[in-house]
Amino acid sequence: MPPAVRAGLWRDPVLIALAVSGVIVVGAFMLDVGTPRGQLIACWSISPILDLALFWLSRQVAGVPGLPPHARRFWRAVGVGGLLFLTGDLVQLGKILSDPGMQRIFFHPVQSAAMMLGVVVMIIGLLLPQRGVSRPRRERIRLLLDTAILMSASTVVAWCLMTRPEMAGSGPAAYFLALFGCGVVLCAIFVAIRSGLTGVSPMSRVAAGPMVLAPVGLAAVSVLLPSGSVSNTGMQMAAVLLPCFLVLAGPRLQFLHGVDDLDGREWFTRRRRFSVLPYAATLVCAVALVFVLITRGLGMSAWGALAGLLINVGLVIGRQVLALAENDALVGVIGRREQRLTSLLEHSSEIISIARPDGTFTYLSPAVERVLGFPVADVLGRCALDILHREDRERLAGDLDRLYSTPGTELTLHGRYRHADGSWRWLEVVAVNLADVPGIDGVVSNSRDVTEARELHELLRYQAGHDELTGLANRRGFTAAMAGRSGDVSVLLIDLNGFKQINDTYGHAAGDAVLRHVAGLLRDCAGPADVPARLGGDEFAVMAGDPAAAERIAGRLRTALAEPARIDGRELSVGASIGLATGPAAGADQLLNTADLRMYEEKQRARAYLS
Repeated sequence: MPPAVRAGLWRDPVLIALAVSGVIVVGAFMLDVGTPRGQLIACWSISPILDLALFWLSRQVAGVPGLPPHARRFWRAVGVGGLLFLTGDLVQLGKILSDPGMQRIFFHPVQSAAMMLGVVVMIIGLLLPQRGVSRPRRERIRLLLDTAILMSASTVVAWCLMTRPEMAGSGPAAYFLALFGCGVVLCAIFVAIRSGLTGVSPMSRVAAGPMVLAPVGLAAVSVLLPSGSVSNTGMQMAAVLLPCFLVLAGPRLQFLHGVDDLDGREWFTRRRRFSVLPYAATLVCAVALVFVLITRGLGMSAWGALAGLLINVGLVIGRQVLALAENDALVGVIGRREQRLTSLLEHSSEIISIARPDGTFTYLSPAVERVLGFPVADVLGRCALDILHREDRERLAGDLDRLYSTPGTELTLHGRYRHADGSWRWLEVVAVNLADVPGIDGVVSNSRDVTEARELHELLRYQAGHDELTGLANRRGFTAAMAGRSGDVSVLLIDLNGFKQINDTYGHAAGDAVLRHVAGLLRDCAGPADVPARLGGDEFAVMAGDPAAAERIAGRLRTALAEPARIDGRELSVGASIGLATGPAAGADQLLNTADLRMYEEKQRARAYLS
């Protein structure tokens, strides 16, 4: 129950009024206040008022917004039952008032019929078809056996009480009250068990408490108190009214509780791994038999109690056999799951591991030998950080500290782990800290080898930024390098002179060799911080730090190109036109355009000079 609702119960005016009036009325009857006839008139005058209260409170619950249809139907049936009780009690009151000589409890046939019809209406309201989620067959059988065991114990106790010597002269009225009370108790037990079986309950557990206890109290008190003596009229009236006051608390509690907790399966939620209910019921039967044998000897009561005990023991044995069958089936299921899990772990390509908060391995799957070459026994007890590359250990230090120190933390990382042959393998590790989970108590990791994938990724990244023929940066790599610089840079744009004639005369193989030769000269002429590149065809570029460095590179290149290149036994000469531009590194396109214009200016001057 929510704390706010629980706190409101103590301040609810209706519950307070029920409690106060119940204590006053029942207490007065138990103290035997007034004459027997006055007690009869008072009892059957109060009963109609309580019947009207039951009708009103039940209608209130039926009008709660969001109440499921089956619950609304049940509470409406309770309201109808209250009206039927009202009819019977009014007839009973009229009979008592019309007979001045009546001094003892008496049930008018109309009153008895109305009471039984009201109970039947309530049960029908519960048993009508309702949509719910049923439990598995074995669980339903177990709950049914629990019901039968409880009912057999209740029947044994009722038999022992109803066959005691005091009941011999009680008359039909006492027997009727006792039988009816026991029948209502069995119905209440059936209602509770049915709610547990179907998972659909018309009331919450807190509301079901008083509504189940009321008939139990009625049966117990009515069986224990003989009704044939006038001196016991007050106690009999208290026994009749106490359950009436108690049952009124049910609809009021449900109204305050709202639509929550309408799952009957919660009534039977066990906080233990076993139930003591069957064994407690057997103990009750045995105690009842021993008590009867000691106080009354071997007679009808003892034989009935013995029969009930044997039936109860048979039901308990049946339940135990069912439990053993369930345990056997469960062991089989666990065995198959364990075998399946073992097979998955043995043949998995991923390393599954558990490490303590200090990083020490407590479990490793066999895949560690396939991936890293270490036998499982050699790695258990070692720290996971011992085989992690020092650079990755430093890079991931903060994340790893948080992972190992904070339960619930999840982390995905890539790192180099040492192989048994001394090489390094890239692993992708997905880890979660389950140090607060019993049976785990550490960090669970799934690690897969991504070495080949990472190498392929690096190769593709390199190829995306480099020229395949010369190995220099391509246009994409060159502009990316410029974007990574800040401030001003100088750019040389180089276009080869005479390359087309070499290509046309000696073929593309010779042309490619010349391009590789020029690329080698650019590497030699550029400094370590400079970026030489082939932009396409016979067009090259160099990014230098300042104009002076660019001029030095251009001068070295012209000097180097003055010497013919020896290609396939031939000496081939190639020249170059060079344009230089300086400006912000962020303006790569602008710098290249400016350098291109200056390169063509130099090319035009060279052509004019030659002509």
